[in-house]
Amino acid sequence: MQIHNSSSPPLGQDVSSFHENGYIIAPAVYTPEEMAACKRSAQELTESQSGPSGVFVWMCDTIPSLFEGIACHSRLMAILQVVIGPRIEFLSAKPVFKSAQVNFPSPWHQDQAYWGGAPKYSAWIALEDATLENGCLKVIPGSHRSALDHAAVQDKNGFGNRILDEDLKNETIVDAPLNAGDALIFHDCLLHSSHPNLSGRDRWSFIPTYRNADLPDPSTVWSTSKHIAPCDPNHNS
Repeated sequence: MQIHNSSSPPLGQDVSSFHENGYIIAPAVYTPEEMAACKRSAQELTESQSGPSGVFVWMCDTIPSLFEGIACHSRLMAILQVVIGPRIEFLSAKPVFKSAQVNFPSPWHQDQAYWGGAPKYSAWIALEDATLENGCLKVIPGSHRSALDHAAVQDKNGFGNRILDEDLKNETIVDAPLNAGDALIFHDCLLHSSHPNLSGRDRWSFIPTYRNADLPDPSTVWSTSKHIAPCDPNHNS
């Protein structure tokens, strides 16, 4: 895993790393103040609209303006345009909290198993530090090269489509801790999971999803999309 310490990651190097590994980590895409405001709003909105569940999904035409500003921020767009292509469509986004009571890991899976079609790309944005203790992501570099058959499982761990642990043999698993404001950008075929949350506190993240506007996409999961790159001058910088 390549974690850059500069505020502006070397994108030429990152795009080759992305194609090889299926993900990159972009540090300090957002300020601590932006992340704190996003977390406060996520806590208020998810509790009022969906109760104390772990995920609440917004389509691109229903997302509150604060979160659209984060999802379509020009700093993130500059990175996504290098990774995805110059023309990008925003599809949906979700604030996610891993509850302090979730003391089990999320199962291994590829997001592609849930929506199919052309490749999609997500940014896992840390609204606060994501650590081994509070349930950061773990990934399998290079696993994005093919879509895998997933087992259908129904249990308390969620993720009805998953890759079973016994099906993973001799894989290199990489932990991906993030600081607040960092973003892990990943291909939808990247195998990923997360550690259990053993911190005693909820862990918050925000995950917008995108696709290349120039590729046909037979997926019917999204009835709407929003063209966001080249950047809308109304979005912040």
